Amino acid sequence: MGMKAVIIDDERAVHLILRRMLEKIDHIDVIGSFQETTEAFAFIKAHAVDIAFIDINMPKESGLDFAKRIREKGWQMKLVFVTSHKEFALPAFDVYAYDYIVKPISQERLKTTISRAVSEETVKAQEEAVTPPAVSVPNLVEPLTKREKEILQLMSQGMSNKEIATTFSLSEGTVKNHVVNIFGKLQVKNRVQAAIVGKAAKQID
Repeated sequence: MGMKAVIIDDERAVHLILRRMLEKIDHIDVIGSFQETTEAFAFIKAHAVDIAFIDINMPKESGLDFAKRIREKGWQMKLVFVTSHKEFALPAFDVYAYDYIVKPISQERLKTTISRAVSEETVKAQEEAVTPPAVSVPNLVEPLTKREKEILQLMSQGMSNKEIATTFSLSEGTVKNHVVNIFGKLQVKNRVQAAIVGKAAKQID
């Protein structure tokens, strides 16, 4: 099973090194390289990406802040941080990092990470082929309010809290509170689950 990868690092030399190393590993294909996060975000929004290799220290937006935006969208790709700094490991795993590799990168270390990722994706694909995922619809103790349904509808379309706040002329903090309430009522932990369960429970279209 092949994985589609992107590289996000402000140093062009790192792109060349990573590409050269990844070319020696089976089942992975680099489909994009970016030196800043704006172009990377737009590319990921438009393409199916399985794994992203991200530097942490970048001039316009840090890799950690970029990863937070990725997770806010509910995108579940694997995030591998590639950095010269050991001290950001804990914050990295707060955004569900798949791995944290400290430069200089070794071929063996990279191969281990990719092999593990490919193996997991292969097993996942086989399980989905045999058994379609069942959606557990909770009994809603308290139904979603009209505003919560509106927010969930936009969440299901991939909009971030900031975009939803602008749409409804609300503060971002107010939207976050609504999202927390939605997660609690639907008994889910992330935006993707919220959209799936919300549709199954006929709370949104």
